[in-house]
Amino acid sequence: MVGLLTNNKKIKDNDKITILNQKALRNLSNIFYNSKRAHEKQAQKYWKQVEKNGFFSLFNKDYDYESIKKILDTKYQINNNYFNMITLEQLKKLAIPIDGWKIILFDGYFLPNLNSNNFGPYKIQTTNISIEFPTPIINDEIFLYLIESLAIKPILIKLPSNNETKKPLYILNITSGINNNILMNTSHYRYHLDIGSNCKSQVIEHFISIDNNPHLTGSRLTVNIGKNSKFNHIKLILENNQSKHFSYNDILAEENSEIISSGIFIGSMLLNHNDNIKLNGSGSKLILNSLSLPKNMEIINIKTYLEHNQSFCKSNQLHKIIAQDKSKAIFNGIIKVAIKAFKTDGKMTNNNLLLGKQAEINIKPQLEIYTNDVKCSHGATVGKINYEQLFYLCSRGIYINDAKYIIIIAFASEIIEIIDNKNISNYVMDIIQQRLMDV
Repeated sequence: MVGLLTNNKKIKDNDKITILNQKALRNLSNIFYNSKRAHEKQAQKYWKQVEKNGFFSLFNKDYDYESIKKILDTKYQINNNYFNMITLEQLKKLAIPIDGWKIILFDGYFLPNLNSNNFGPYKIQTTNISIEFPTPIINDEIFLYLIESLAIKPILIKLPSNNETKKPLYILNITSGINNNILMNTSHYRYHLDIGSNCKSQVIEHFISIDNNPHLTGSRLTVNIGKNSKFNHIKLILENNQSKHFSYNDILAEENSEIISSGIFIGSMLLNHNDNIKLNGSGSKLILNSLSLPKNMEIINIKTYLEHNQSFCKSNQLHKIIAQDKSKAIFNGIIKVAIKAFKTDGKMTNNNLLLGKQAEINIKPQLEIYTNDVKCSHGATVGKINYEQLFYLCSRGIYINDAKYIIIIAFASEIIEIIDNKNISNYVMDIIQQRLMDV
């Protein structure tokens, strides 16, 4: 059929991608072997996986040829001139005004002079880390291994048992770009949280660009949550519209733990976010939410993988996408229930709003259930603005554009309202309102 990508064309394009893969690997290999981490055993182990797996293929992938080409056909560098690259005045403009303990990273570097003087009950370690971080839950992602290899100083964050924190831990990750058609700055952020038993904590990850220049960001968070602990996590990826971001969260939860995790994804040209979670203790509870707002020709790819591995666990997921213009969004969610995970209660909902005639949303919710006596469900919707709602508002004297705006904001606010931090929810709502002004 005319206009469809034939097998011959796809094979030819894939051959071109193979050549670009080799070029990108040579470039990144030089970066790795010239870094201090090239002498660390753990980094070496992950770099071998980078070389083994390689990058993209056009087959069974979520990206088209042009998207892959833009990633691979670029020469990357790591910024080594991070001193004095950010002022206190700039930091005030970029940071969310939060009363909390602050960790500030610039292009992957920990900046002691801008961080909090102390971190309360948290123990922060950035050098001489001998601990083996958890192995990946999903181990076939090339960018995950890149982050593990290229992150300049992985950060170990410990919260000892029996601590109920009164303030959040705010991790601000600031990335710079290069105004250069040949080079692109790449920065990688890696931290592991070890939350002890009987704890209550809130951790906020915030990713932002310091300028409007292109850059590639990698971020990876792993969390071990002890028994009877409550963990509240907020991830904000709000970089500029020239950025590319690959993000991976792994969470392991023990008995009777409670997790609330919310992700807000706005602005990147290409954003790939992965949530991988294992409920390994009975009686654990999970709330996992996300809101994505691609516009223009941006691409957002959200993947979630959840394992219910013990009995009497409960999970509730709500993922929303608002796609404008010619943007593309992909959601792929999996809930896997193990043989001994009886009395599981798992729910996954994906609601999507198409605001552009050429916008595209692809969804694939999945259940894998290997036991009886469970209650599991998944549901997904894709649609445009409800014209009955629109008619109702207009019949009350509201102009049609204002009515559309009200409906869209109401659709998004369901996710925002779950965020248990007023400063964060107000900050995010302001960004969403600005982004939707032209709808």
